[in-house]
Amino acid sequence: MNKKNQFTYTVYYENTDSSGLTYHTTYLEFAERARSEILSLHFPDVINNLKKNTFFFVVKDLSISFLKPSFLFDKLTVKTEFENNSLASLKLKQKIYNSENKICNIAVHLAWIDGKKKKPSRIPNNIISRFKLI
Repeated sequence: MNKKNQFTYTVYYENTDSSGLTYHTTYLEFAERARSEILSLHFPDVINNLKKNTFFFVVKDLSISFLKPSFLFDKLTVKTEFENNSLASLKLKQKIYNSENKICNIAVHLAWIDGKKKKPSRIPNNIISRFKLI
């Protein structure tokens, strides 16, 4: 696992119910934030395309397994790994840990969209090759 693709977030009050238990949507928010961090660190060209609405990734499919709960002020680490790709999409695995304990598994399938045509498009090879390194 590339340590550059590990991001730690604190569970704040806004992320919990009145008992201090983390909302299920918080895990999705932290996973999305980690994917955005990866784009920011490794894919400035994708960020530029996204800002121009020319090409971008969208979530095609997502599955999540909640293994253990987390609570107010826990520090959660999101680890992201490349799984595989097709011509117009890629799959990532994201695992969320509380200390050394894995608490959540997320599988996300991202489609590469042509913003002008509003349909899937072939992902450039230089983007796929960089994702394979994460």
